[in-house]
Amino acid sequence: MPSLVINFAAATNVLAQERGNCKIKPSTIFIDNSGCVDDAQLTFNDIFTPDITNGVPLPVLTTIPRLNVTIPAGVCQSLEDSLKDMEFLGTVSVTRGALNAACLLTFMYDFL
Repeated sequence: MPSLVINFAAATNVLAQERGNCKIKPSTIFIDNSGCVDDAQLTFNDIFTPDITNGVPLPVLTTIPRLNVTIPAGVCQSLEDSLKDMEFLGTVSVTRGALNAACLLTFMYDFL
């Protein structure tokens, strides 16, 4: 099971990218906002280009927000229950409302 630990020194962080024709299935997301004085407003996005269809002969890059969470200042939280039915089709990225390098995120996932 691959995993990645990041901080929020950058506005957007890539957590995982599609491999072949596999979906990304997150198993655990752990956010450590204990060293921060502000709430962490996180948005997890799925970035992909859909297949060509009869109605769309030239599809464009699409971004779909799959999960929005707010973690209070001074709190650590695990998001396992929220992930049971979640799958990402392409690149998984996360943005935080305000930059804060003290906020840490651990992302664990599998390929389906």
